[in-house]
Amino acid sequence: MGEPNVDQAEAAYREELIKYEEVLDATMDLSLNQHGIQTDGRGLRAMRIFTRQTLVAISLSRLLPFSRRTNDPEGGFWDICSVASLTRNLMEGYVALFYSGTEVISEEEAELRFFLGQYHRNREWQHVRKRQTPGDPEIARVEEGLASEMKRLKEHSFLPQLSSAQQNKVLRGDEMYLTKADVEERSPVVGNYRLYYQLLSNLAHPLPLSIERIDNDRGRGNRAVADIAYISLCLSLAVRFLAASVLSIYDHFPALESRLAEPPVKLRRFVAE
Repeated sequence: MGEPNVDQAEAAYREELIKYEEVLDATMDLSLNQHGIQTDGRGLRAMRIFTRQTLVAISLSRLLPFSRRTNDPEGGFWDICSVASLTRNLMEGYVALFYSGTEVISEEEAELRFFLGQYHRNREWQHVRKRQTPGDPEIARVEEGLASEMKRLKEHSFLPQLSSAQQNKVLRGDEMYLTKADVEERSPVVGNYRLYYQLLSNLAHPLPLSIERIDNDRGRGNRAVADIAYISLCLSLAVRFLAASVLSIYDHFPALESRLAEPPVKLRRFVAE
């Protein structure tokens, strides 16, 4: 068999689109029914991340050729750069959901993750504040607070239980201490995460891999086999990571079962693929 022609590539894409719209419907249904559930801090963060996942998923659907939410020209508009960017966003969102909300860990480890997240957030706002209003009298006070927060991280009882690489990420104030390799090992959903993250990053940014592939057909939004194939790949990843996000929330909050007209258990086939 030779390379697929454009009609075959589009047919394969449309099959992925059907799956994505099924997952998107389940995502929106769950998002509309998650309000008012009593939970702890990790559960609240999980819900907030899931809300963000829902918004990104809807935005992605508006970019997808022949989606119910688009009004494309007859041949479709194949914007691989934007689709890759939002797909990567969904992948990152699932990892954040797993790390900050749904992975089963001890209270001690959960506390360290929360403290690290708070430090990272406050430090990032401090960087913005320094550049935006360098004379702000709040800067000195916040610096004292950041020093206190870093001391809390250095002295945390769970820190010695992390690997050296993970401890270094904590002491640098990274947003999370799990590496991409750690996440691949701890969550079966994200097999080959590093591979696809690198590929999508190169497609999303104006880097040589993305720029130099542009010719008279590719990279112009046209109905070209290569662009359709890349968008199909993005869509298959979006299906998997969005379905995993839905199932993570559904499994984490038993109260959702009675709220949903159709529990999203059928989505498990997309995570297993």
